[in-house]
Amino acid sequence: MGDDDKPSIMEKVDDERTLTQKIMKLIPGWRGYRIKEERRNADRILRDQIINRLRESADKIQDIRSAIVENEIEEAYRMVDSVMSRTEKLISQIEHADYGYRPFFDAIKIKEDDLENMLRYDSWFVENIQAFDQRCDDVLMLIEDDPDEAIGHIKDLRKMVSKMNRQWKEREQVIMGIEVV
Repeated sequence: MGDDDKPSIMEKVDDERTLTQKIMKLIPGWRGYRIKEERRNADRILRDQIINRLRESADKIQDIRSAIVENEIEEAYRMVDSVMSRTEKLISQIEHADYGYRPFFDAIKIKEDDLENMLRYDSWFVENIQAFDQRCDDVLMLIEDDPDEAIGHIKDLRKMVSKMNRQWKEREQVIMGIEVV
């Protein structure tokens, strides 16, 4: 889902290991635990990036809201409010969701394959948030010059954030071990 020349998030985590962590990885039983912890850290890093990008987009949506009010584009008021509330809901869900790996005593265990799937979902989010953010920029540029086209882009924003919400729910189902149909 990303550029093949760029190191993956797991490679970055692996490169940042201390010498002690590398030695402990050789201890039987410790290796599997450590790998899962690294995947959990990778999940946390990706989610933090997703949250930060979504917050930047939410700031732009607030700018869109202000521009719509300033330009008196009444038919777009509700649409922008909908985009904003859906974006804020998504940010909150991501912020408060469980991380990829749960320690030994947690009731819900997450399988290693599921961790990989979650990282794929997270990578999908990074890519789609970039498109969402670009669409926010497009709307901001069009509001004064072409309000009708701006409204069309706002509708696209609403569809995009709805799709991200659905994808997040699917990701959560992966964590719970529920098969997504």
